[in-house]
Parts: sequence; C-alpha cells; structure tokens
Amino acid sequence: MKVAMLVAEDPVFAPIFERLEAELAAAVKKEKRLSEAQRQARTLLAQKAMRATSSATCSSDAPLPYRSRSSR
Repeated sequence: MKVAMLVAEDPVFAPIFERLEAELAAAVKKEKRLSEAQRQARTLLAQKAMRATSSATCSSDAPLPYRSRSSR
C-alpha cells in the first residue's frame, strides 16, 4: 500500500510497484504449488496405508486360526 501511494504521487516509483506485484504473484503461485504437492503426497500415503491394511487382513499368507504352529 505504501508503494501504491508513492506511485499515485509520482510515477517514477511504478517499476518498483510492478516488481513487487510480480514477486507477490510468484510467491502466491509457489505457495499454491507446494500446497498441492503436499495434498497429493498425503493422498498417496493414505492410499498406501489403506492398501497395506487391507492386504494384511486379506492376505493368503496370514496364518489360519485353527492351524497349530507345528503343523505348518
């Protein structure tokens, strides 16, 4: 806002204002990109955890409850 007031008074400050606006837009874009990457990573980890949980309960390698350890 301060630079905007300076530009309103004197156009010599316009390049500074433009640069700051561009840097702000780039920072916002980067933050959105990083947030999206985090969301995707969390989704991937959750899917992997769900697969690991479901495969452990449905695995044919799981021991049968009626088998004794000696008969394996």
